[in-house]
Amino acid sequence: MADALDRDDIITGLRELVGELHAAGEVAGIRLVGGAALAIRYFDRRTTGDLGSLHVQPGSDDAVLAAASRVGERRGWSAGWFNFAVEQDALLAMKLRANRPGRDVNDMRQLLALCGVTTLEDAEAHYDDFYPGDGLTDRAIGMVQRILEGGLPTEVPSPGPIDL
Repeated sequence: MADALDRDDIITGLRELVGELHAAGEVAGIRLVGGAALAIRYFDRRTTGDLGSLHVQPGSDDAVLAAASRVGERRGWSAGWFNFAVEQDALLAMKLRANRPGRDVNDMRQLLALCGVTTLEDAEAHYDDFYPGDGLTDRAIGMVQRILEGGLPTEVPSPGPIDL
């Protein structure tokens, strides 16, 4: 993300997001994670590039993203300033760390596509975001290179939500 959102930006953006949802008659439980959560709850940090959230419940992810898009447009922030990518991103980092041949290849292939990681350099940067200072192992590098050479899927089908 190109945005550099500080604590005040985060709070203002969330207030506007709640206002948008309220005006649209939407109810949503939003759970922030990552840098935004740290800045709001635990300690002062310089900035974050986006607000990562776990999927909302109750409510609709689509309604939240639509409201966030309107807020972002007004404030001149990038389209992904509020997103649900953290779950996929964390899963990709964990699969890259495990790098078990055979067992993780298909998961890695699909997660690379979902996260928009299309180069080895992107994969290394992604991994470093979660495990700073730990580089990808030679085995992980080889797996990523082979996956990228074979091509990423253009579509990753979702099994859809479940009601419990």
